[in-house]
Amino acid sequence: MAATLTVDDLDVGSSKHPRRYTVDTLFELPETEKRFEVLGGNLSVSPSATPRHNRFLQQLIVLFSGLLPPELAPLPDTATRLPNGDGPVPDMLISSVDVDDYPRGIPAELVYTVFEVVSPSNAYTDRKTKSDLYAEAGILCYWRVEQRPWPEHFGPVPAIVVRLRDNDGEWQQTIAAAGAETELPIVVDADGTIVTVTIDPATLVGRRSA
Repeated sequence: MAATLTVDDLDVGSSKHPRRYTVDTLFELPETEKRFEVLGGNLSVSPSATPRHNRFLQQLIVLFSGLLPPELAPLPDTATRLPNGDGPVPDMLISSVDVDDYPRGIPAELVYTVFEVVSPSNAYTDRKTKSDLYAEAGILCYWRVEQRPWPEHFGPVPAIVVRLRDNDGEWQQTIAAAGAETELPIVVDADGTIVTVTIDPATLVGRRSA
């Protein structure tokens, strides 16, 4: 499960490192297969993703690559620079930036849609902590892929939850369950332009509705 680290746990290159971590901390850490993020000023580490988790992402990348123009290619495991200094790393994001221009994370105002695949070890972080951070940073669209039933949904899985901020600033939520095709939105620019995709979440694990 995700854990919170202290300065003493890792050598980040300076004994005078500030107590509150920032997104820049992520680029001072030694290379590792684990995922590090800065959430609420704390350094959080999660285990390596499972093959099932990676399959979900691969299927989504294939789907979006055939739908979106090249400048909006989905980016996996890319740090997002939030206005408060935090640095969450969504499983995937949509942005039109030239990645060579942002080697230390993409500013939140240039991130249009984020995606998280929820695992048992990081469920609260993905459903609540990161969701709130993305919303506060002004990211308009958030996809969450659920592998198991959860309190809002005891129906078929996998399921996809999409939260979209409408023109009135209100959040609209759609749940797409395995076994049925559902039209879901993707925000593709800072103006809130939406591209829709029709998907049966069952296809993320190689199944299709009858």
